[in-house]
Amino acid sequence: MPSDSDDSVSDRGKVLTEEELDLTRHDDVDELDDGRYVVSTGGPTSEGAAEARDDAVDSAVPGSEADPESEPDISEMDVNRWLEDHFRGIDAQYGFHATAKFDDGVSRHQVVSNDVVTSFESLLIWYAQHVGGGTPVEEVLGILLAESNVSVRYPVATLTGLLKRYELDRGDTIGDLIEAVSEEEAVALSED
Repeated sequence: MPSDSDDSVSDRGKVLTEEELDLTRHDDVDELDDGRYVVSTGGPTSEGAAEARDDAVDSAVPGSEADPESEPDISEMDVNRWLEDHFRGIDAQYGFHATAKFDDGVSRHQVVSNDVVTSFESLLIWYAQHVGGGTPVEEVLGILLAESNVSVRYPVATLTGLLKRYELDRGDTIGDLIEAVSEEEAVALSED
């Protein structure tokens, strides 16, 4: 039976020390805000990220050379320029950084991916989770699209999938479709 010391190794591996668990100590981690981090699997998250983080920590420490009483003079243009440079340096085809104000505060979400659908889906889910008030994401997205002025065009295969799900075919009428879905609050259009 393994001992309770920090040097013990169990079936799950080595017990991590408090220093090893401190994410802010690693060059491949950038803190977005309190308790939220971006962790890069391919090295530092951005060129100079570690130095920038260390400078920010140094300026926040009372008695440091930077004036702790003053806020840094960073403009919206500075932030936009930094984000543009940051995304130009990312090795992925798609990415976004969204900051939005919701009833319960401000939230940020960043995704980088080589999959255009994954990137878009992530943005939609994040947004729906914040505006839905506990309503399932699928319903929130359906309501938002139905209430918007955007006319969505679905591939024909999505209608075919709906008909198959209710065991309808070419011989059935529109009335049969309406009857089949009449007890549903909403229907999912998908290709399966």
